[in-house]
Amino acid sequence: MTVSYNLDVSSVSFFNFFRVLFRWRGSVWKSIWSELMIWLIFYYMVMVTYRFALDPEKREEVRKYIENLHENLDNCVPLTFMLAFFVTVIVDRWKNIFANIGFIENTALAIATLVRGTEPEMVLTRRTIIRYLVLSQVLVFRDISLKVRRRFPNIDSIIKSGFLQEHEAVILEEIDCPYNKYWVPINWASAVLQKVFVEGKITAAPLFNAAWQEVKTFRSNMAILCNFDWVPIPLAYPQVIFVAVRFYFFMCLFTRQHLDMTDTRTIDYYFPILTVFQFIFFMGWMKVAEGLLNPLGEDDDDFECNFLIDKNISTGMAIVDSTYDKFPEMRPDKFAEPAFAPFYPEDVIDSGTDHALIGSAQSVTLADPSDQIDMMKVDINSPIVVGKRDSTTSTFRRRLSSAFGRRTRSHSVQHLGPEKLEPDTPFSQSMAPQRPYGPFELSNGFMSSEGFNHISSNGHLPKLEEEESTSVDSEATEVNTISPPSSHAPDPPTVPPPTTVTQPVFVVPRTISEDTLGPTSPTSPFNQTLENDNDGLGRMKF
Repeated sequence: MTVSYNLDVSSVSFFNFFRVLFRWRGSVWKSIWSELMIWLIFYYMVMVTYRFALDPEKREEVRKYIENLHENLDNCVPLTFMLAFFVTVIVDRWKNIFANIGFIENTALAIATLVRGTEPEMVLTRRTIIRYLVLSQVLVFRDISLKVRRRFPNIDSIIKSGFLQEHEAVILEEIDCPYNKYWVPINWASAVLQKVFVEGKITAAPLFNAAWQEVKTFRSNMAILCNFDWVPIPLAYPQVIFVAVRFYFFMCLFTRQHLDMTDTRTIDYYFPILTVFQFIFFMGWMKVAEGLLNPLGEDDDDFECNFLIDKNISTGMAIVDSTYDKFPEMRPDKFAEPAFAPFYPEDVIDSGTDHALIGSAQSVTLADPSDQIDMMKVDINSPIVVGKRDSTTSTFRRRLSSAFGRRTRSHSVQHLGPEKLEPDTPFSQSMAPQRPYGPFELSNGFMSSEGFNHISSNGHLPKLEEEESTSVDSEATEVNTISPPSSHAPDPPTVPPPTTVTQPVFVVPRTISEDTLGPTSPTSPFNQTLENDNDGLGRMKF
């Protein structure tokens, strides 16, 4: 049975350590005391043989071998790493088994809520469904838990316990299935639930599905338990761990002997106290893993499977029968009073209350509640938002990026080089809607083809305002962008506005396949080169 010590550690104090340390049932002392006694007996046998049965020459020869073993033992057997990883796997497995051990409350509440009716037949239906679910749990537990197997050694014991009736046992035995029959009671419960739905006792299909999902979840929990019992941790893994720990302390029988016969002032001359503590820690750690390998067994900390079966059948029947559709008379409560305050016993009024939930910055007062705070809008391109940049650092970054061939970017505008531009063509004019801008150019508004022509000549992207008409604002201003350093003269500060209104140009960047395999457009192939192809890249236009 499980050992509970939660009350002993309900509050932190110096004496809690002793309350937990000196527990016997389920403790490390109970698990290792026999092996520790055996190890100490062999340790003193080796000590007596070494000190009194060997002559000085033999003793010195043996001492050389033992010292060599002592120097290499810890490197040969890394117990800390091996035990840590092994116990982590075991504890994770132990948690999953407990999480799927199967509690009936959710299923019983769903059945009681969705399968309505106070007629004797409906009461019997709800009770039968719960009994079938617990019967399936009994069939599973008696095959994976030795304690449950002792309680239910055969089918007759299950019948006498009330979980299975005689005519049901006959049907169960007559089912022609060479494998386990844990699913049979679940199938019976599902059939009963379907019968109730067909008869109209469950008013809607979603309600039937909700009830059946709870039944299926309970069955899934039982299946997971069967899988954990069917496929344990590979045998070689615990074998390596158990052999490694015991081999390590077997070698300690020789390597931890006090070999200097002239120095009798050390405590390990008579008792190996440090090795004993190490034995307690490592051997106790391994015993934890041994106990958690099968938490459905008969150890002190194994799960209470018989108790869970009794709890499930009693609680489930109470939910679907004795407490079904019953609740107290609803009356006004004192929590509705405007001046309600919590109540505590008088003797714990000073120490029993909890601290209120208060934010860490809630007590800081920066303004009175009656103060008027002036608020203002902030431009997203202002230095307050984007931050000021050091001109020296920015210049260095631009030069470094240019040297390694990386494209530079500004805060608000994505630089659009001349290589992305295409002249005005019938194909570009026919595209609707017009989209003559790149993915990072929305902050500058829409741009006409005339604006693109100016970009191709001076390398800057003017910021233009979008109007409802197709005309472009004549007062367009320049937006500073980060461009790679060049040797030619700086660009003019502003771009003169266009005098005529033109249609936007749909820019179609070329792809690698177009460069290598030729034009790919089925309607208008690339048949002309750009007029301003100064860098010799061979850009084409439609």
